[in-house]
Amino acid sequence: MNFIFRNYPSHPWIADWIFEPRGCHSRFRNESSNQFFRTTETVGRITANVPNPAWILQIPVPQNSSINLLFNGFCAYFEKRKRAYGAEVIVPEPGVLWGRTNDGIADPVLSSSMELLIEEHSMWLENGVESAFFTCREGLFCLVTKTPVLEEARHIAERYMNRSIEEAVQSELDRRRGVGQFFVEMMHHDALAAISAESMMRALRPPEGTIPHAWSQTLGSETPQFDINELFPLVLAWRLMDIEVAEELILCALKLQSNSGAIPVIYAPYTSHSVLESPKPMMAKVAEIVWEERKNETFLDTILPLLRRHLQWMLHHFDPKRRGMHCWKNKNEPVAPESYQTDMATVDLTVLLLTEIEAFQRLCSESKLFAKEDKPFGEDRTMLKSNLFDQYWNENDNSFSNALIREAIVPNRGFCEIVPLLWKKLPHNKTGIILDHIQEGSALPGGLNLLSWRMSALEDNTFPLMQQFLIYMSLKTSDPNNSMLLAFSRVILQGCVEWHTLSIEQFGRFQINPALAAFILNLQADRQYRYHGKGVISGFFFKVLKKVRIDSFDLLIIAVTLMAIFGARTFYDLIATPPPLDVLSTELNDAYSKNDLRTAISTGQAIMKHYPDEAARARMMMARIYMLQGNPKKAGSMYGQVRTALPDSPGAMIGLGLAHQLQGHFEEAEKNYAEFCYLFDEIFPDLVSEVNHFRYLMQEGFKTPPKWEEIYRNKLMHEL
Repeated sequence: MNFIFRNYPSHPWIADWIFEPRGCHSRFRNESSNQFFRTTETVGRITANVPNPAWILQIPVPQNSSINLLFNGFCAYFEKRKRAYGAEVIVPEPGVLWGRTNDGIADPVLSSSMELLIEEHSMWLENGVESAFFTCREGLFCLVTKTPVLEEARHIAERYMNRSIEEAVQSELDRRRGVGQFFVEMMHHDALAAISAESMMRALRPPEGTIPHAWSQTLGSETPQFDINELFPLVLAWRLMDIEVAEELILCALKLQSNSGAIPVIYAPYTSHSVLESPKPMMAKVAEIVWEERKNETFLDTILPLLRRHLQWMLHHFDPKRRGMHCWKNKNEPVAPESYQTDMATVDLTVLLLTEIEAFQRLCSESKLFAKEDKPFGEDRTMLKSNLFDQYWNENDNSFSNALIREAIVPNRGFCEIVPLLWKKLPHNKTGIILDHIQEGSALPGGLNLLSWRMSALEDNTFPLMQQFLIYMSLKTSDPNNSMLLAFSRVILQGCVEWHTLSIEQFGRFQINPALAAFILNLQADRQYRYHGKGVISGFFFKVLKKVRIDSFDLLIIAVTLMAIFGARTFYDLIATPPPLDVLSTELNDAYSKNDLRTAISTGQAIMKHYPDEAARARMMMARIYMLQGNPKKAGSMYGQVRTALPDSPGAMIGLGLAHQLQGHFEEAEKNYAEFCYLFDEIFPDLVSEVNHFRYLMQEGFKTPPKWEEIYRNKLMHEL
């Protein structure tokens, strides 16, 4: 059996996760959601997606299996005595669950409190709309619930039993090729990223009703709804995973506009709409980012006329009397609704419109059809730019804290002051002032601090997602060294990861809004430093240097250090004597900081051979590199030798316990964890608490604690 999803990101098994096929229309979901399948708390146990299911299907995979949780199925893999076992399950159409297991896993079992008709290799439960036919032979199985007629169900099952499931599962992986490549390009991915990507794929809907292209369903709504404001983070995440989907979502939103250019904020495929509210002015900016991903000229020439009409409508909507002052028209429109007042012109709307015009102008300049035309909306751009400095800049406070109500200046503090960072041409002195204000104190409604805000729950609305997204875009545009962007990303991601972990540990369930999932992927993509060059080697090299902001002086220091190490090693090789300990230590420390396993092994072995008193320290450093490079077996061997030499080394206790846990050796892991917690409970209480968390996950069958790598941030893990 070829384990097709073995290298795809894993996620712990959760209850109430719905398996559904691709391409189901919203009407079918409303009328026939009982033909989907739902997970229960037990790994591998599946029921019908109804309140009181009449049957349960148990696929007997071990609790500690590595799970790939997909929106339309799952895979479970595990190893025992150097043999690999697995199960792969997909939902190819409504009311059909199809899968396979290899030798070593017992056949799946269909059970019910009602009477089952049992035949050779098959079972039949007759119960109206909850009827179920199950067949299993030679490692293949199929469950059919879409028909109450036995012969029809048997025919459907046999059709799938005679098809190649390996090709079907491989096709699912191929359709996730962009997602898989996105994860490969990140330095590391985690369970939250995996479930976020699957949640976005689940939310995609095919064209239906008056919606002409693929669209994305809003999670919080029980009716079919496409939220245009949620489109913006979704599109940016989809461009990383599947650029065609990103382009289609933008095109879909633009084609929903009326003849005047108005786009309803909430659009449903089977209802009529009146437009009293504008989406956030972000469409052109997001379209430009998507266009730059592969520069698809057909896409560009298609969207430009639609973008022009929509932008023209927005300028009129926010300033219908052409007074030169643009105002939000109702409380739902502003990014910070609490600051809304009737007829109040604010800096955030001005900047959003200004940047929309400039993004549209840049797109026009890239099009062969539109490049020769005069720059559109030139007068509007000039007026908005003038208002930005003349009307909204407060000289006394050195901030964009002015607003206008019927030409009278009023204070407007908080979130709006940050939005000018979204404009690429904002003068450097004003950019620096805004960044300093963010660094120094509160800049969000209610006195929240941008860099220390903590999420209280995934549905926490004290800091709305659209505000987070706009700050992310603003900092990405204007933060000169990305330090504040990274700090902001860390705060948001840490809260999401904590609530994801807590939801799984305490409730065994997890649901996430596709827009929040997309925002998480955008943040992770930036934080993981995805250096994926698209040019020649030299271009890639200098792109890396630019990304990490290495200047010529840094290069000089690196060159001198490397030459010194190389020269010293060459000299001592020639005279056939071991290099001094300080040279080897420098080389090992350098390899340690870069996770350079090859250099660490050769240097560490030299230290162990020639300087046995330092062998334990070398083994500690080599073990850490083995762990972070995915080889807990080798790391465990190193940690074990350290513990033999130094039985009371706390870092080695934790490291050896974690190495055993990652391999599924729970009993050995518990011995080391328990010893550490007993000896150091009062000395290192925070670290003991973290280790107890690992022990709890181990008791629940998790061999890979979420974000286990972060324990190496503790200084204790690097010392004897």
